[in-house]
Amino acid sequence: MSNSYLDLLAYFGIGGAHPGGFPLTIEIFEKELIQPNHHVLDIGCGTGQTAAFLANHFGCKVTAIDINPIMIEKAKKRFENDELDIKVILGDIQDLSFEDHSFDLIVSESVISFTDIDKTLSELSRVLKEDGSMMMIEMTAEQTLSEDLQEKVSNLYGINKILNEDEWIFHLQLKGFTKIDKLRIPSVLIPSDIDDMDMSDNISIDLYDLWEKHNQFIEQNGHLIRYRVFKCHLT
Repeated sequence: MSNSYLDLLAYFGIGGAHPGGFPLTIEIFEKELIQPNHHVLDIGCGTGQTAAFLANHFGCKVTAIDINPIMIEKAKKRFENDELDIKVILGDIQDLSFEDHSFDLIVSESVISFTDIDKTLSELSRVLKEDGSMMMIEMTAEQTLSEDLQEKVSNLYGINKILNEDEWIFHLQLKGFTKIDKLRIPSVLIPSDIDDMDMSDNISIDLYDLWEKHNQFIEQNGHLIRYRVFKCHLT
């Protein structure tokens, strides 16, 4: 299914477009004890910025997956330039081809909201090892959003609904994540800084307009829509 906002990220080749950006990624994972023998799955990997950081910083095995072929090609180019042995897969995280209990860590940076949430969480709980963990960053409603604002969210991002914190926890628990820790990190959404880009040729002016609409939306609604960082375990 086409999603104009995700196309924007792909054509602009924006790394760290998730809430908090790449500085948040570094802050989160520099506190994690990821071992060289761990196998990490980066879902919705985009241009591969986070996957490259994890492989470089921890020396762990990383598999990166994205549904957008433009993102996949840009991730492959990044890994080749950095001489990183990262497996890259063009695929749908709602229907993963991996065997059960394959990964020690799953990384999801503003990805699950763009999918069928329950279907995706079912797959992620299936492929995560029983003693593994999932780190996820997701936009989160601070209160019940008006129908008008929900419609703006849907039109801009292609997301049916932005969940609140309790709803995220409910869906996670429903799919087997029984231990959920909320990281204490400032959660205010701000317009994304663009400091990691791999731009395609001949980008439509409509995508430039959409990026401006995104930043305006965040500036106007940052008090209603923020984000959460959850570290989730099956046991």
